[in-house]
Amino acid sequence: MKIKFGEGEVYLREHCPLRLSEAGGMVVRCTSGVLWMTVTGEAGDIVLAAGESHRIRVAGRVVIESLGSDARVRFEPSTGERIARAASAMLGSMRRLVGMHGAAKQLTA
Repeated sequence: MKIKFGEGEVYLREHCPLRLSEAGGMVVRCTSGVLWMTVTGEAGDIVLAAGESHRIRVAGRVVIESLGSDARVRFEPSTGERIARAASAMLGSMRRLVGMHGAAKQLTA
């Protein structure tokens, strides 16, 4: 299953773990219930209650499971990734504007 990070929530049923790879830098946010999470390369397990989050620091395998009842989780890009995406989008907009300005200049010449 492919998950589009930052788009909605994932509903986790009890005893149905979710395994992720290449999630380094992502923020895991528990929006309801309680989550247990382990990340290969990070010391110790992580338990998140509703409203809590954890940024995955390494690119190792991640296993997330609900504890006690069903839970909901949201995956968000880290602040650094959001800044990089915004900068890239802004640069693309500037290139398009410069390109349109150059085309308009050629039409009036």
